[in-house]
Amino acid sequence: MIKKSVFLCLVILFSVGLFLLLNPPIEKQVVKEFSKPAIETVGQPESGNEAGFFSFRGLSSSALLEEMGEPLRKDPSEYGYDWWVYGSDEEVEMQFGIQDREVVTGILFKKDAGPVRVHDSYEEVAESYPFESSYRLDSEGAYTLELTEKDIAERPVISLGDRWSAQLYFDNVTKDIFAIRMLRNDVLLKHQPYKIVYRGTLPLQEVLDKKAWSRIEDGMEAQILLITNGVRAIHDASPLLEHEEASFVAYGHSRDMDQNNYFSHYSKNGDGLKERLGAILYVRAGENIASQYVDATAAVHGWLNSPGHRKALLDPHYTHLGVGVHGRYYTQNFLTVP
Repeated sequence: MIKKSVFLCLVILFSVGLFLLLNPPIEKQVVKEFSKPAIETVGQPESGNEAGFFSFRGLSSSALLEEMGEPLRKDPSEYGYDWWVYGSDEEVEMQFGIQDREVVTGILFKKDAGPVRVHDSYEEVAESYPFESSYRLDSEGAYTLELTEKDIAERPVISLGDRWSAQLYFDNVTKDIFAIRMLRNDVLLKHQPYKIVYRGTLPLQEVLDKKAWSRIEDGMEAQILLITNGVRAIHDASPLLEHEEASFVAYGHSRDMDQNNYFSHYSKNGDGLKERLGAILYVRAGENIASQYVDATAAVHGWLNSPGHRKALLDPHYTHLGVGVHGRYYTQNFLTVP
């Protein structure tokens, strides 16, 4: 009887051992399947912090002021946060989106410490981070971003962990990072920069009045000038001076395209840039237009990665720039002034 009991115990122990060997704990399987490279460092930025720019995420506005000082300018956005822009009168270095006294997004234009940096090559970054065509926002619900091949080549998105992501804006000529945008995932969902597959409903876009839009447009115009000059500096082209009359013309064309629902260098009455500039004195002129980009940074990146627009953006012979934004329509008027 005792022998049978011992034999039965041995059989049970053998069966349990075999089961565990063939079926490891479910927790380990899940972690292995879904783990992705992520940067987990959070908190106040410090000198030498390896996380660099990413360590500003979630920072309080008071801590940001203590660390960075007063911004060059503060501009509202259409997404509920205000941009704090840092840099010089000629170019922007970085900007932070502040909502409810907290950093909810930010954009970096200058090389900085950290695991991903401006000017890092596409090949180098791709070795450490997966650039995926489907990017799930599980922290926000049943939402998945669907990226095209062009998206993956020019503006892939990576996880920063802790409900944050980063969009990497690549220059498709130099194949390195032009700018880095970090966003809390709810802000990324509000931007809707890619196709979204979802169950339920999308966040409602805030309805803004004409006065609010005017302030947003003024801010984007100033940012486009600063970002443009930053891009030109990288490519050894001199900074452009603001041209108020050309800005007025550019704004008029953006407004006309928006209100009359078209997108062209030629107005519906047939007028082109030459007719719109009228009596403005210039030697050479060029025009870039864009529409439906989420903001100033995205619009400039779009121009940078389009051969014809890039040529105007980096032309060393231009001396002045007029920028006009109306809604999500953007116009740049480049001039060489004698």
